[in-house]
Amino acid sequence: MKESDLVKVREEYKNMVKETNQLLSYKKELMSLEQDENVKRYLELLELVDRDYEAPSIEKMIAAAYLNANIENSDSNHIMVYVGTYHRDTDMYRDNDTIIQDDSKASYKAYLDLETQEAYNIAIEEVAEFEQEHLTLYLPVEGFSQNDYMKKYFELQAWFRKQLMTRSQKEVIGKLQESMNIKYQKLSSACQNNQALQLEIGKPAKPVSFDVEHFVTTHPEDGFLEEFCLSHENKAKVKKYRNKHSENH
Repeated sequence: MKESDLVKVREEYKNMVKETNQLLSYKKELMSLEQDENVKRYLELLELVDRDYEAPSIEKMIAAAYLNANIENSDSNHIMVYVGTYHRDTDMYRDNDTIIQDDSKASYKAYLDLETQEAYNIAIEEVAEFEQEHLTLYLPVEGFSQNDYMKKYFELQAWFRKQLMTRSQKEVIGKLQESMNIKYQKLSSACQNNQALQLEIGKPAKPVSFDVEHFVTTHPEDGFLEEFCLSHENKAKVKKYRNKHSENH
């Protein structure tokens, strides 16, 4: 072997020894740290959860809980949410019924069970009897399309399910009934083009002016009334009133 080649071998050996000693030093330090309780817990947590884990929203967890629980859809409190009045299309080449606002020309009204999403299409002449037998909710919507009604339905369902995670069914249903009465008596003008939440059938909402001060005084903010019982215009009035008076105190 040339002397120059031996020099290269020796140099490589020295590098390997240096690297080995460095790794042994790291190992010794690691073994020392592993005796620390905080480090032990850290290593345990690394096995239990991914660093990049992001918690799902409360709404997603509740939806998953309902799905995973495999509850019986046949058993519910029979709270019906109105999702539109329809005229049945008799054309054999079309299968989409038309949503309308005129009950006199309607074929049926559609409802969804708030808890189970079970659909009910009730012939217009049987609507009064059906609504008298069930707690029926008429929610104010932005327009009069099926999507408008369905969006409001799922918003209410999400609210309802969230409330049930910490409150009894009786308490949450009572809150719905209370809100319906309040809306029916006080807030009908907030939804001039929509039927109000109602408990009685055939009794039209009374056209009254919206009293912002009275609403804020009698109904502390809880997120429900503002979302489901007020128009965008009156929501803005309530928010402005609350902001103004919070600044003054």
